[in-house]
Amino acid sequence: MAFSVKFLAEVKTDLAEAKKYYLKKGGTLLSEDFKAEINSEIDYIRKFPEHYQVQYQNLRRALVTKFPYAIFYQISENTLIIFAILHTSQEYKKAYKRSK
Repeated sequence: MAFSVKFLAEVKTDLAEAKKYYLKKGGTLLSEDFKAEINSEIDYIRKFPEHYQVQYQNLRRALVTKFPYAIFYQISENTLIIFAILHTSQEYKKAYKRSK
């Protein structure tokens, strides 16, 4: 059974900044590839939500395959709550603060 997904409002900003960066760096194709990889990882998490181990206070971290990004989420019944999608060089505390 695939879980439903809920995004915190800040995730929209996370994604917009990343897509803007990849659009500027490599054009539309790179930006669309980034979007596809994020969506692919979210689909995987929906199917196998417990695949990734808990990192901090029930917050899990999934690494995106082709890009240096991590998706931070929690499982709440049949829903995945995504708290952040961050570049791996960013401070993970940003995701942890959002989960409180």
